[in-house]
Amino acid sequence: MNNNVLSLNSKKIKTFLVDYALYMVFLVIIIFFASRNLKFLAINNIITIVQMSSTLGIVVVGMFFVLIGAGVDISVASNMYFSAVISAILLNKFHIPIFWCFVVSILCGMFIGMINGFFIAKIRIVPFIVTLATMSIGRGMGLFLSDQKIFVLNESILAVSNTRILGIPLVAYIFIGTAIIGHIVLMYTQFGRQLFACGNNYSGALKIGINGPRTIFMSYLICGFCAGLAGMVNACNLAQINLNFSINDEFVVISSAVIGGASLFGGKGRILPGALLGIIMIQVILNGLTLAGASPFLFQVTRGLLIFIAVMMDSIKYSGELR
Repeated sequence: MNNNVLSLNSKKIKTFLVDYALYMVFLVIIIFFASRNLKFLAINNIITIVQMSSTLGIVVVGMFFVLIGAGVDISVASNMYFSAVISAILLNKFHIPIFWCFVVSILCGMFIGMINGFFIAKIRIVPFIVTLATMSIGRGMGLFLSDQKIFVLNESILAVSNTRILGIPLVAYIFIGTAIIGHIVLMYTQFGRQLFACGNNYSGALKIGINGPRTIFMSYLICGFCAGLAGMVNACNLAQINLNFSINDEFVVISSAVIGGASLFGGKGRILPGALLGIIMIQVILNGLTLAGASPFLFQVTRGLLIFIAVMMDSIKYSGELR
């Protein structure tokens, strides 16, 4: 009897830690950085964190779709760069209105997402291999088209980068809007239910009549859409596109999604509040390290640790489940 009680209490403690440990750690992190530098909680710095979180947060929303379908997309950062370069060329050389630059950037992102989706969903090639290839191709095409030069965007981007609504950057509203729409699609539509089914048991989903290839294809197309949108948003925020634009951001995006509740095993996750919490937590840490004057090499170490912690939490949370 005592063993049963201990086992039950142990399970309750484990469940509590898995569900709420992230929030407690987040609070501790905020208190720590605030105690080290008073500027950390300044309004301007909070707005900066929100702005930086929102750019990659848009991609995190797309990554949720892919991870829930038991896939992964490591090409998102290169997709952002490629899409932004195409739009920057149209903006600077052909003076295309900023709205249409956003449309083109999204279409470019969806094009890479479509390629990923086709080879993963239709040809059944391992997602890591396909997206590794498109990561290299996307970055290479961006470098080729830009001639490895820095694009300084013209003043029309100020309509996006400088716009504030109630003191909050426009990009934050774009992120929140994307997250809300993504959450509704995942939780309240037939496509969302089918994606969860494919992520949990792909063979079983096919047996009950779900079109698995189409569902998985759409998840990568949505991820490409988000990457293309984020690419142009990030270009507007920075007012330029350099050779390091969004480089290695795919690891921040994936770890943010996993920290936010998406599972690398598929079939689990909620965009709200997961996407918001995951990306903001990582940006808070990076921002705090910047204010603390930490070595640039420490950023690489921190990024690696965050990925490790995210994977470890995911493994602990869903250990013992049949897949």
